Amino acid sequence: MATPSSTTPELARRDFFHGPGGLALSAALGPARSVAAVIIAGMLLGRASVSADDTFEVPPPQPPAAVLPPSLVEGPDFKIVDPVASDGLMHLYVVHTGFGQFEAYGRTALEARIREAHALAVISKTSKLEVVAGTVGDGVVSQVKTVANVAAHPGKTVTGVPRGIAHLFHGYVDRGQEALAEAKSASRPEAGRGATAAPAADKAEDAAKRYAKQYLGVTAAERHWYRHLGVDPYTDNAVLRDAIHREANLEAAASLGARFAGLPAIPGIAIVKTAEDAIYNEDPATVRKRNRETLAGFGLDGGEIARLENAPLLSPTRQVLLLEAAKGLDGVAGRAELFRHAFGLTSEAEAQVYLQSVGLLVLAHREQPVAEMLPGVRLPAGRRADGRVVVCGAFEAVYWTADVAQGEQQVRTALPQAGVAGRELWIAGRVSERARIELAQRGWTLEESVGAVLAEPASP
Repeated sequence: MATPSSTTPELARRDFFHGPGGLALSAALGPARSVAAVIIAGMLLGRASVSADDTFEVPPPQPPAAVLPPSLVEGPDFKIVDPVASDGLMHLYVVHTGFGQFEAYGRTALEARIREAHALAVISKTSKLEVVAGTVGDGVVSQVKTVANVAAHPGKTVTGVPRGIAHLFHGYVDRGQEALAEAKSASRPEAGRGATAAPAADKAEDAAKRYAKQYLGVTAAERHWYRHLGVDPYTDNAVLRDAIHREANLEAAASLGARFAGLPAIPGIAIVKTAEDAIYNEDPATVRKRNRETLAGFGLDGGEIARLENAPLLSPTRQVLLLEAAKGLDGVAGRAELFRHAFGLTSEAEAQVYLQSVGLLVLAHREQPVAEMLPGVRLPAGRRADGRVVVCGAFEAVYWTADVAQGEQQVRTALPQAGVAGRELWIAGRVSERARIELAQRGWTLEESVGAVLAEPASP
């Protein structure tokens, strides 16, 4: 079985600046290349083009060392469970720590989980009351939801793309259907009461309350802890949140003797000092109020801004990063689409991949300017001045599975058909030879390994 790898000459490397807080921003960018050349080279080597009717690929489970550098395979506070599964787009990691097991969808999420494991270890060592080791750690078995069975049954292969990620491939017709279903639900009589359900205004108020409860209650003392530990103050890691909440009420952040690097870097999205301060130092309610004017300047109306502010999967950190990405697309028409695409995010994994994909679009814009954003597909997409369409997906290990084939068709169908001079597909990681051939047959020019999110794979 082929492992995703690049058969083309090494892409030219271009280093971008290092932002505050140790946020290294680098990307592998090279001139756009025609996938047709890859097909011709394969035929010269005696490899016939693979028909779309042939059996789909099944991503094989791999040992952690085959897809990760040694520093991410095992450390003092963690170990990656063997094997590592793949869904055809991303690797699915299980991080074993002394405080439970944690799931990570893709490399960026893995780096965040490892930082969190370090943070938990530091708190457990510095806490006078041993809050983590004595209380939190004993009560946590695992936060793994979807790949626990892989660790329990190493021979089993995960091939299905998570529902949330598959949602990224859908076009705007789905958003209209969702809105219609929501409207019908709002007008349906409540069971046993004969009254209609809460109107839209009440639903918006409920969303605001839920958002405030989830994110706006993070105190300044807690944010100081998160900053010293170098992790996201709005993480979904319940173990770490509970530990820091307890510690912030007992001990000053200045007592910590260590500080880790900042948030995992997202290629293309620069974290300037003001953005870092907004994440760690400012009350999120203050940040929201200041951002409203900026969002209005991008073309969002009041209702859209409120919907964005209270989207449960768009934490204050993600909202700040999305705004920074929009600024990086200066001169691009229709930047409001970046935020409208984000309204319908359905899972943590989808939100993570979407934000990274936006970063790829910023890199594509730096390489050759994008003239306008396209509203046709949930993945970030734009059109260059010469009519070429650019679609960006922050996927790290792409195989030609049934789900991937269906997703590609959905994206292609949702894009404009008239006046298109060509289609570029920007991928964060690697693509298998089979997937590369299939994408070429469907008219895509492939730009892979953008952002260099993967370590070099081990030899088969």
